[in-house]
Amino acid sequence: MVIADKYEVYALHKLLSKVKFSEHIDSYDLNEFAGSSLITSLLLKAREEVANTLKDEGYADLLEDWLMKSVFKFDSATGKAIANRLKHLSDSTLTTIASWSREQVREYAINLVKPLEYEQEEIEKLMDYIVLLAKGN
Repeated sequence: MVIADKYEVYALHKLLSKVKFSEHIDSYDLNEFAGSSLITSLLLKAREEVANTLKDEGYADLLEDWLMKSVFKFDSATGKAIANRLKHLSDSTLTTIASWSREQVREYAINLVKPLEYEQEEIEKLMDYIVLLAKGN
């Protein structure tokens, strides 16, 4: 895998350095990385690389099973983890989100769940939750 985008390289370096060298990784740090479109882009590339490797090594059944399980549901463990993490957003972030259009909230919600597959209904649930948190700020 080659990472040509210098900003993705910077984001990956920052993430890995934080994980490797920080005594404590707090919720602010995790939210910064989890909400980053650069980290999402890197995750999509890494996921594609893993999928290609599994396929090339003859593990197509394992790949298919993995991909079938890679689905976002708001009421799943992953959905609850994302919802809990959103509770730790800074006041300034929540204020900014409160001013967004519905489409901007949708883009943010989709970025939070990528590269998982999702149904629009599940994204709508996440969006409603995000708006509720932002408006309650």
